[in-house]
Amino acid sequence: MLTETTFAQTGAWKIEEGKLPNGKPYTGNLNIKAVGKAYDVDWVTSAGSYGGIGLLADGKLFVGYGVGGGDYGIVVYKANPAEKTFDGIWTAGKMNGATGLEVLSKNSEGNFDVVGKNPDGSAYKGKLMLQKTGDTYQAQWNVGGATYNGVGFLSGDYLIIGYGFGQAFGTVEYLIIGGKARGRWAMGGGASMGTENITR
Repeated sequence: MLTETTFAQTGAWKIEEGKLPNGKPYTGNLNIKAVGKAYDVDWVTSAGSYGGIGLLADGKLFVGYGVGGGDYGIVVYKANPAEKTFDGIWTAGKMNGATGLEVLSKNSEGNFDVVGKNPDGSAYKGKLMLQKTGDTYQAQWNVGGATYNGVGFLSGDYLIIGYGFGQAFGTVEYLIIGGKARGRWAMGGGASMGTENITR
């Protein structure tokens, strides 16, 4: 499962350099706050204001963001070559930092069986479809009669997918280095990535 790294860099950050997927620059600020096992992230930028929820793994903060009062989440899967699975942990904006678990088993190219556990311990099953689009993956879960859309990318041994509703969601990765972090991000439906380097 995921290994957590102590994250002491909560509080206010400034976007030192931000670029949209089309290369246009943007500016702004963000605030990171620990909530349970997760981290709330709130951005106010020249490209819009967003809320996010993040999970920490190996010195990286992975965030799912969106608009709409917390209707977004993040799943962080780590490859498990021995079992030929991806073992995941997930949370959502309305869960107050609680986390669930999810394991993916490939059944065909781009199609996975999903077995998961909600924060309350109840189990669920479903399907996940992944489609590569340039530098990103478009994702769609069918779980418990509900459909969730996501966008993600690979980060070393990790597959990171942020999810939400409509196209107003995305996924961010920050590599924390002291009082700075290098970031990259994808938005729902997008094939290219943006960048966001932040500083204290």
